[in-house]
Amino acid sequence: MSDYRASFEKDGFAVVRGLLNAEDRWTLTEGLERFLRDIAPGQDGGHVMYEDLADRESLKQADCLHLEPSLDEFRHRGPIRKLAESLIGPVAPQHVEYFNKPPHNNRPTPPHQDGYYFCLVPNIAVTVWAPLDRVDEDNGTLCYVRGSHRLGVLPHRASSTLGFSQGLVPDPATLGEPVLCPAVPGDVLVHHSLTVHSAGGNKSQRHRRSIGFVFYSAHAKVDQEAVARYQAALKAQRETKGIRSN
Repeated sequence: MSDYRASFEKDGFAVVRGLLNAEDRWTLTEGLERFLRDIAPGQDGGHVMYEDLADRESLKQADCLHLEPSLDEFRHRGPIRKLAESLIGPVAPQHVEYFNKPPHNNRPTPPHQDGYYFCLVPNIAVTVWAPLDRVDEDNGTLCYVRGSHRLGVLPHRASSTLGFSQGLVPDPATLGEPVLCPAVPGDVLVHHSLTVHSAGGNKSQRHRRSIGFVFYSAHAKVDQEAVARYQAALKAQRETKGIRSN
């Protein structure tokens, strides 16, 4: 895995083909099914987000998959954590996320930096993204802006996209080369917390599900004042949409 470090440091992302074997993929899929069946219904709108609150099948995103024991275990041991450590050194595992773009859900994910949400000093973290379905341009492949992790935290503003409260202010086309990264189950994509990225909508008849594992650098500290400001703005933004959270 250390072979990817040079390209990761240069580009701000890496595509690792075939990292997850059949057993790993089964663990993720079965863990997700248990989460959706047993845990998601008991979570509030701040942690599980539905396109239609009356339709449990319309879950768009969740940030608490680590409440499911096998997924919690997966973030502490195994190939995904080892990959994160090979790229940024010792890590502190954080939350596990679910991203869902159902068939014909042609809503793109706005360009953004994860680090804007994380509020870290220094802002060093990675998200390891594992697709559960084949992902291509038809159903919403990820697009990274090469080298954008070297630009620092960029301005963001409120977004209307469910699950992504903030979107980038600068035009990504002015920041660097866009790189589309199609993937299949077993592959993983990993990006720095400051790498600008986005994804297209799902124009196909196929599903597009993925699980993301977030790892902060063990040397990073959370700026609590910045978090408080962000959470206050986010709460107000959600309440205007009728989303209540604890």
